[in-house]
Amino acid sequence: MSRALILVACLAAAIAAPSVRAATLTLDLNLASIHTEHWARDTLNQRNEGLGLTVQLDPSWSLSTGFYRNSYRRTSAYALAAWTPLRIPLGAWRVDAGGEAGLVTGYRRSEVASQPLMAAGLLRVVAPRGWSLDLSIVPNAPNRSSGFVGAQLSLPF
Repeated sequence: MSRALILVACLAAAIAAPSVRAATLTLDLNLASIHTEHWARDTLNQRNEGLGLTVQLDPSWSLSTGFYRNSYRRTSAYALAAWTPLRIPLGAWRVDAGGEAGLVTGYRRSEVASQPLMAAGLLRVVAPRGWSLDLSIVPNAPNRSSGFVGAQLSLPF
């Protein structure tokens, strides 16, 4: 599966290549997840360190790829597309809202019902200098997994 994910990430980068000159690149620091179920907060890994890259193609669309230590203490790789059409200005700050979807490795079907597919709500709190705190929101899945809010810090370069 990791070879397929790498292929998807390379394909996404090739498709995005003509737009990269005008796009914003960020270094993404995967930080943590806060699980919504009590058993998951006690059992699963809440620290999900990792690195990634995001290409912001336009104000609403971005592509991301990277890796992190998942809640089951295994390495996961991901390739995602995000769409954030809603903009909420907060003075010099703003909140972008939408969703993200793509592929992720490192999970078993007994842990995540949709594996290797992934989808989440996305809130991106953007600072005046361009860095952001991205919150991925995944609801509980019946009889499968705990929902969570994942946190990622994105730094432009």
